[in-house]
Amino acid sequence: MVYIPTKEEIQNQKALIGDFIIRFEQTCARIRFAILRICYPNWTVIQNNNIETLLEGLTADPLRKKLEALIFDNFPNEHEILSQSKKLSDKFEKVIPIRNSIAHGSMLIGWNNLEGKLSADTLLLKHSKSTRSGIDRNSMIINIKSIEKLIIQTQLIESAYSILYVLTDEDINAENKELYLNQLKEMIDKIGTIKLDFENKVKK
Repeated sequence: MVYIPTKEEIQNQKALIGDFIIRFEQTCARIRFAILRICYPNWTVIQNNNIETLLEGLTADPLRKKLEALIFDNFPNEHEILSQSKKLSDKFEKVIPIRNSIAHGSMLIGWNNLEGKLSADTLLLKHSKSTRSGIDRNSMIINIKSIEKLIIQTQLIESAYSILYVLTDEDINAENKELYLNQLKEMIDKIGTIKLDFENKVKK
């Protein structure tokens, strides 16, 4: 008997993929706002517009690098903040190629192999290309639980950037700084190892 995922199971896969992409973009928005805060602590509308103009068109990786550099230049003596900023930036760096692979690859929802076997728990992500030696399938079968894990990790990264934003307030008092810094450390530790788990990978 051929298994066919239900409409609800297919919609669940689509929703999880969309959730991951949306949370990724929200993280980029947090980074842009943190850049604005560092450049203009009491920003005006025109300053906000200027930052938007300068950052417009930048993808996630340049944004990540610019924020890390700005924190380093503006808070050179805040060693703990610098350390956590780098750790968080390194975590987000791992998410970026995964997002790009999902966003730009060809995706077959509910597929469990290249022959069209279906499943409620897997999908097929393809980056096929033609070569002189034939087709390079460059395809992988991804378990949907891997996407669920990535959503949680990306949400933690977004929240960590929100805390980092608070820590860039030059008027924050010592007690609150220590409180938020501890929260940031705990949140970054919770993120764990970021990778896209796959059940099978096919090159040829």
